[in-house]
Amino acid sequence: MATITSDDRIAIAELFARYCHRVDHGDTAGWLELFTPDGTFEVAGAMRLEGHEQVGAMPSVVAEHGGGKWRHQITNIVVDAGTDADTALVTAYGLVTDWGNEGKPMTFSDYAITLNRLDGVWRIRSLLATAP
Repeated sequence: MATITSDDRIAIAELFARYCHRVDHGDTAGWLELFTPDGTFEVAGAMRLEGHEQVGAMPSVVAEHGGGKWRHQITNIVVDAGTDADTALVTAYGLVTDWGNEGKPMTFSDYAITLNRLDGVWRIRSLLATAP
């Protein structure tokens, strides 16, 4: 039976902190380090990006539309063991605020995320954001 250790939980929380900072600050190379090469990023009903070439476009989309003023937050992170020691299943909340508009909330999503550990590091294999 697979388990998630305290060290895994800390590494996964750090992964999501980096996710927010990197997408908000247009760090495409750093953003891509967070995903497996075949990783997917999906906003239900709006977009689905697959693989590094497509997923890598997200930071520039955020920069273009948000003008550097959007801020992502991922909270209430729940981590469960997957089918093996190198898979974790995560549920979380995702909030995006617009600080070009007095910090007003733009979107709020429920996240369903599958992580894989590659070379000892947790990476996002799939992320699905849906409206609650």
